[in-house]
Amino acid sequence: NTIKEIILKALPNLCKDTQEKLVSTLVTSGVESAEDLKYIQQEDIKDLLSVVQQRKLLETFKRETNTVALDLEITSSPSPALPFFRPSSASTSSLSSIPPISPQPSALHLVFCQNEQQNLSQPWTEDFQVPWNKMPLEIQTAISEGKRPRPDKRRQMIRILADEVQKYEANPTRSQCLTICQKITRQYPGSFADMTPCGKLIAGGYSSLLSQLKTRIENINRCGSFRKYRSSGPCGIAGVKRGPTDIYGCTRFQPELPPEETDDTVEEKRQRLQSTFNKYGINGDDRPEVTDLMETTYSLQRKHINELPAPSIADLQINWPYLFTQRGIFSHFELLTDVPLLRVLELSFEKYGNTVVEYFCTKVKASYVQTILAQKATGDLTFLVIQLLMAHFNESPDGLMLTTDEYATAADVDTSLSLPASPRLILRGNEQALAGWMVSIEGRTVFEGVQPTFQTGLAAVFATFYIFNLQYQHEAAKTLEFIQRCFIGINPERGTKAGHGKMVCKRTGKTIQQKKVSTLIKNLMDFEWHFIQ
Repeated sequence: NTIKEIILKALPNLCKDTQEKLVSTLVTSGVESAEDLKYIQQEDIKDLLSVVQQRKLLETFKRETNTVALDLEITSSPSPALPFFRPSSASTSSLSSIPPISPQPSALHLVFCQNEQQNLSQPWTEDFQVPWNKMPLEIQTAISEGKRPRPDKRRQMIRILADEVQKYEANPTRSQCLTICQKITRQYPGSFADMTPCGKLIAGGYSSLLSQLKTRIENINRCGSFRKYRSSGPCGIAGVKRGPTDIYGCTRFQPELPPEETDDTVEEKRQRLQSTFNKYGINGDDRPEVTDLMETTYSLQRKHINELPAPSIADLQINWPYLFTQRGIFSHFELLTDVPLLRVLELSFEKYGNTVVEYFCTKVKASYVQTILAQKATGDLTFLVIQLLMAHFNESPDGLMLTTDEYATAADVDTSLSLPASPRLILRGNEQALAGWMVSIEGRTVFEGVQPTFQTGLAAVFATFYIFNLQYQHEAAKTLEFIQRCFIGINPERGTKAGHGKMVCKRTGKTIQQKKVSTLIKNLMDFEWHFIQ
């Protein structure tokens, strides 16, 4: 409510729907209190407001969260100025005989009190100093050499850091812990930042450190009186409300028309695409004019996809048949995110796939992981890595993949399999002799692949989450987030397409807390570093 009031101060005529979207965006970005608003930047809200509205709102955020120097206006009759003098001993004795006057609160006194309270309300995290002198010698050595410390020494560092933080606040918010972890990773990225093997930051670089610190503090407070339960609530559901989950990781979520085009001309080109489809069918997608028309009409495609309420996949398929092809999906994804998806995925599995397998072989002794490793009769590295990730995150393979007969058609799949609403990769045959693949959304197959490789099918089904504004289904959310962050390299500092919280393990039937992606990333980084040594 406080945040809403601040928004309305800046933009009193803002419609209620935009207000709700704005609040949802702020909460998803990590805002937990009014004081966190000062960390919001223009790019965080650029898709919701006009440029002038953005500037008005950010100015109000700064005004509400910073200490304001107040101008004092004297309204009473002015007193004559008194000269500055140093009293003599005589005057001192005479003054001492004057009875003391009881101080009365004045306007000036109240202003000073108000300023003092504002100064006291400044976040302590801004001046917090990490006690590096108390850290183990190995931590200090790792920092000076720019290397990663051993996991046991890092845990010891987290315990010392948590103790120091609790001197300021017994149960700090996630936002406060975030500020501290950001400072650490920015100061010593080589030792503490989450990075891919090629040195690219993952989600700002602080996720695993933040998770460790917050978990340590919550463990300390578990039986105390300071425990708090915080939740940002469920993410927006596609088709009901466009929220931060939809635009997460996108660089051209809703672009303007090309300079030489108008609404009428792009609609005319869409109709030409439909005419071409009526003449040549789905195989016409490799014609040069189709490729050019699909790129020119990209802004109109996004406009139709982003409509509220969200259109059905079947309706989109009628209006944009060439979007639902392997070529159309990968081209649209690259325009949306600036990532050449299939090529990036191929290179990543070449570089890091064997490292992931080696980590699970040597570091993870869980029986269900070892069973997969013992049964690896397939030569498909990508499929093996996905199996291991899903097993590690307690996710069942059918949360992402389904299998069917190698000769099955799309119609056969629709009638023989119970297809869920969320995207699935349908494998024809098996991973050892894959005859082809299809992708299903909203309970029906929507397109088939041209290249019959598992990696191509995985890239295609992953692309659908971004193109059609879909949240990762909880049955495969952690695996998909790991693929997104580590293999594809989409790492926005804030937000996620994955839900949070507990789920039911299909192996045991018990409710479990899902393992964190950031923890596995940190463990792999530690393993890779020591493996290289």
